[in-house]
Amino acid sequence: MKKKVLWAVGGVLLLAVLLIGVLSAVNGYFILAPSVQLQLNGEAAVEIAAHSEYADAGVVARRGKEDLSAQVVTDGTVDVTKPGTYTVTYRLTVRDKEYVQQRTVTVVDREAPVLELLGDAQMTVSARKFYEEPGFTATDRCDGDLAAAVQVTEAVEGETLTLTYTVKDAAGNESSVQRVVTIRDETAPVISLKGSSTVYVTLGGTYQERGCSATDDVDGDVTGAVVRSGSVDTSTAGTYTIRYSVKDKAGNSTSATRTVKVYTYTPNSADRVYLTFDDGPSTNVTPRILDILAEHNVKATFFILNYSESTKYLVGRMINEGHTVAIHGYSHDYATIYASDEAFMQNVYRLRDKLLADFGYHATIIRFPGGSSNTVSKSYNKGIMSRLVKRVEQGGFVYFDWNISSGDASAAGLSSTQIYSNVTSRLGRGRNNVVLMHDSSAKGTTADALENIIIYGKANNYTFAPLTPSTRPVHHGVAN
Repeated sequence: MKKKVLWAVGGVLLLAVLLIGVLSAVNGYFILAPSVQLQLNGEAAVEIAAHSEYADAGVVARRGKEDLSAQVVTDGTVDVTKPGTYTVTYRLTVRDKEYVQQRTVTVVDREAPVLELLGDAQMTVSARKFYEEPGFTATDRCDGDLAAAVQVTEAVEGETLTLTYTVKDAAGNESSVQRVVTIRDETAPVISLKGSSTVYVTLGGTYQERGCSATDDVDGDVTGAVVRSGSVDTSTAGTYTIRYSVKDKAGNSTSATRTVKVYTYTPNSADRVYLTFDDGPSTNVTPRILDILAEHNVKATFFILNYSESTKYLVGRMINEGHTVAIHGYSHDYATIYASDEAFMQNVYRLRDKLLADFGYHATIIRFPGGSSNTVSKSYNKGIMSRLVKRVEQGGFVYFDWNISSGDASAAGLSSTQIYSNVTSRLGRGRNNVVLMHDSSAKGTTADALENIIIYGKANNYTFAPLTPSTRPVHHGVAN
């Protein structure tokens, strides 16, 4: 009986071994082999801040005591610059069987935008209407430029204006800054002197007060509130100061001064200055020049072009105020006037006859457009200038060039300071200083410089005079 039982148990064991062998052959592995384990390191769900560093924790893979981690394939990436949920998948294949684990990584925007003010956070302006928003910038590392999303609110308490700037990003993170603007008039008025800040008056002459204007950023024109102090005694040589003072309604005050120098003017007849103006008359520059000449009792010479009905009165002023009116030509068009000798002479005659008809004024002094040394005429008529310098004298005219150029003929324009320097630095003693300037409409800086040129000349005892037919002429060398 005992043997039968043993044989029965042995048969069952043999049958089991055979069954395991068949199943292992069918499934491709040995059923009694160690199991495979694929486990996540760390949590299966992870949350991190945007723009932080993400280091994947990985997995551990084992079969029994055998480490299979190196055989794991990882799929999926995490973009820490873009909020969202990302999936990382870990795969291990053993004997054609795949083992899978997954981890979800959520990138969350926890960082508020950067909101910065342009300009000062503390400002003072004279009035609310003068406040100009300096602006701001708003940037977010996830959303980019958020300037357009900035909300600005205002709160006023007394003289304080508080501006609050607020911005939110897509994740709801908020930033806020403030600018405090004090509304208080702390700006003094501005006084602008009329005429030069330094005035020269000859001993025994007349000081003409030019006055000033004054403006305030809040109150506007406050010229009527200006208080002038000081006086000038032109019977006594010396330096005098005229002071102009003004206050605005807020009590801000300012002042300006004018220096008046009364001096003995002893002009030297050997040191003459002839101020000459070409290309006028113009409605905006010529009147200013005439006014300055009249104020300083200086006579000059105007080489005019054809004048219109609107500028005819200026030619009359020149004549009536003792200036010399000379001929530059009816036209200044080089191609027309230098086409022939006769064309040039007709250009002179036409303006001469107009002056005679309108004013009974007989002009006998001329200046060639471009001067007698011009070479532009060569493009239209070779040798014409050599002939014309003789022709005009045969016709009873005297022509003048110049020996000092103000430089104001520059097409780019020249500052009044440079014009002043060009003239005063080139004045010479013991000669006729014939100064070339222009009074066409574009030569406003010439008018700006004129008064100081006259002041310099008088202070250095130069004699100012207009050209006359008997004045010793200044001629250039003819180049055509």
